[in-house]
Amino acid sequence: MKKHINPVIALISCLALALASCGKSDADGSLPTNGQGMLQLSFDIPGYGGQSKAAEYDALAISTLRLYKVEPDGQGGATESLIRKYKPATDVPANLYLAAGKYKVTVEAGDNSEASFTHKSYAGASEFDLAAHETKIVPVVCKITNIVVRAVFDATITQKFDKSRRLYVCASDEFSRTDAENNLVPTLEYTEDTVGYFLLPEGTQNLSWGFFGESSDPEIDKNGTKTGKIQLPQQGMQYTLTLKYSKTPDGYLTVNVKVREYESAHDDSFTFSPQPTLTGDGFPIGNVTGYYLDPVKFKIASINPLSSLKMTAGGQQYDVVAGGAAVDGIAAEGIAFEKIDEYNSSLSLDGTFFAKLTSGVNELGFLMTDTDNSEGKATARVAVAGATGASSTDLWFGTANLNAIVTNPSGTDIKIRYRIAGTDAWTELNASKGADGYTYTAQATDFKAGRTYECQLLENGAENGAVRSVNTEAGIQLPNAGFEEWQKSGKAWYPYASGGTEFWGTGNPGATSLGDKFNLTTGEADPRPGSSGTTCAKLQTQFPNMAGIGKLAAGNIFVGSFGAVSGMGGTVNMGRPFTFNAKPTGLRVWYKCNVGSGDKGRIFVCLIRMTKAGATCHVVNTNDADETAFSPSDEFLYTKKSNASTLEGHILGYGDLMIESSVAQWTEVTIPINYREQYNSEKPNVLMVTASASYRGDYFEGSTDSNLFLDDVEFIY
Repeated sequence: MKKHINPVIALISCLALALASCGKSDADGSLPTNGQGMLQLSFDIPGYGGQSKAAEYDALAISTLRLYKVEPDGQGGATESLIRKYKPATDVPANLYLAAGKYKVTVEAGDNSEASFTHKSYAGASEFDLAAHETKIVPVVCKITNIVVRAVFDATITQKFDKSRRLYVCASDEFSRTDAENNLVPTLEYTEDTVGYFLLPEGTQNLSWGFFGESSDPEIDKNGTKTGKIQLPQQGMQYTLTLKYSKTPDGYLTVNVKVREYESAHDDSFTFSPQPTLTGDGFPIGNVTGYYLDPVKFKIASINPLSSLKMTAGGQQYDVVAGGAAVDGIAAEGIAFEKIDEYNSSLSLDGTFFAKLTSGVNELGFLMTDTDNSEGKATARVAVAGATGASSTDLWFGTANLNAIVTNPSGTDIKIRYRIAGTDAWTELNASKGADGYTYTAQATDFKAGRTYECQLLENGAENGAVRSVNTEAGIQLPNAGFEEWQKSGKAWYPYASGGTEFWGTGNPGATSLGDKFNLTTGEADPRPGSSGTTCAKLQTQFPNMAGIGKLAAGNIFVGSFGAVSGMGGTVNMGRPFTFNAKPTGLRVWYKCNVGSGDKGRIFVCLIRMTKAGATCHVVNTNDADETAFSPSDEFLYTKKSNASTLEGHILGYGDLMIESSVAQWTEVTIPINYREQYNSEKPNVLMVTASASYRGDYFEGSTDSNLFLDDVEFIY
């Protein structure tokens, strides 16, 4: 719901208020003076539409607004002093003024009925600071404080309990029919679909309920009672009690609970039945059972003779029983059905059936119908032996938990083996049993990104189950790594699209302060051979100057951003936050270059763990390069090298290519990344990649004959 500021007091969901302290007329309309400020509050009751279904009840008509001054108590806390009270809240004057300070406003609306179909209650509060000569707008949202209970009577209830049906909901920890019917506790009686509102009395923690139905059918009538509770319900939540009738031999009710916010639903569905049922023969139907050598068997019971049975497994449906008899040919599927008597049957599944299922825990669904058209459903979970794939993969550390299902109770030597698909050599790992008794896990420590692996279960030295494939996700790559995206803003060219996300930076903003002809790095229509793109990056070392006054600037491109011009130099923010999903082994680039006399080109990469709070880059000040510039082989980064207390972080791994001679043709090179063993347990959080046509550009050294062309930069995993 939208919130509004409105000078008119409205008896609807939104009310605009102006509040202030003593000392001025409440309605003089002048501006705040003498250290005062003016406050405008709006309070909103979401979903409130004025008067309720009970025309005599209006929550706003019995509302209270309180205004408190909040001041320190001298002991690190605060005290609240009531300075204004309006009852109802709609009596507040239009213009009030407050001395500068900290305040709190509360709004309560409604009569706080403990059980009602019509009377809702609301509350809201807001704290704020008000400065002198300030007009401040502060919203106060008043949310419902009731516990909302909705009853839904399914059509099966009205059909089966044809004489009467009622649901009592009580604000009490334990349900008592006597207390409910005599209103000895706050109680609502539901006889149709509707919503009620509750507030728990002091000392009460739960809502309790009781359903009572009467039927002309004696079999139904004798099971027409069910009680339960909603444990620890929360204010502002809706709890929906959905009553349904279905058959089970024992005639019991079950309850399922979901919790959501008031605008949504909290479902307590209770189902009362006699319908066909299926249970495990020798095992609880709700538990996983394992198939080994003996068939998995089920018992089927129904009050009326069974008419049909359908089963789904592995994405396939099987018609097992039709017209009360087993379907022809079903035995060939490994499914055996036996009718014991009119009301009891058995179902068994053997190896032929399970051979068609994949290894793992398979879900079997059953749908049973009796001659009275009563339907019963059941679900069973059966474990089938074999490798099931991988879980909990962490490709930075190279780990992957390989899983398999073992159903042989005498299996003692359990291993999982794996290999890269297309290779012959297997790696075998000992596997450990999980809590469910069927799942075994082994951890591989050399998994890499963008690979397809194969794994298989070995049980007492023998293969068991099919070979399963495991695909690892591709390693993350750099954005705009082919340098296809460029834009010109002002005088400078930038290596990202207009409106796009900045990732790469250059020294162009600083160099072009002396003219747009001094763009050091630009897009060039000269992609490397075989590229799908049309552009590369050209880095040209230049001497930006005005009237002959200037300094040499290296053609460069880097992960980060240009900082600011400072004198004849400036600052560069090197590095950006970067989340790796895997551990790269190198950085592959395409390049060609011309190396001027006495100069060198350079490309390097650093994977950094920044430990200084808030640090996301390293700032190089070209006017103070000796203190701020660094070598990629350095272990630590400092804001100032001479001050150990300015530690920013450490370099986990780095790669460095020094280009000492010209390369006329496009050349592919992979720069290995060297990792420091002492940081093997850590992951980087900041990435640096830097390329420069003149490697000592930070020190304004190099040759204007030096250039470097780059294309298709990518990590190797």
